[in-house]
Amino acid sequence: MKPDIEALHFTVPQKDIYYISWIIDAAEGIGFLQTDDPRSGRITIFSPEEQKKHVYSLVSALRAEGINITENNETEAAREI
Repeated sequence: MKPDIEALHFTVPQKDIYYISWIIDAAEGIGFLQTDDPRSGRITIFSPEEQKKHVYSLVSALRAEGINITENNETEAAREI
């Protein structure tokens, strides 16, 4: 059975996109990052439903490091495309 995949939309500083992507890649199974708009820092993290809590834990840790990361809702992200 395939896991349900969630698309979580965020805005981050452009300079931190690769850093966040590398962390997600290193945490095998948590998901993968897609850069939607590099200039504005819009990203989507695709994650299995059961791993979503780990994505939010990562987001909290990144904020604790001082990275400005904000979540965008799907409707808002879809409007901008």
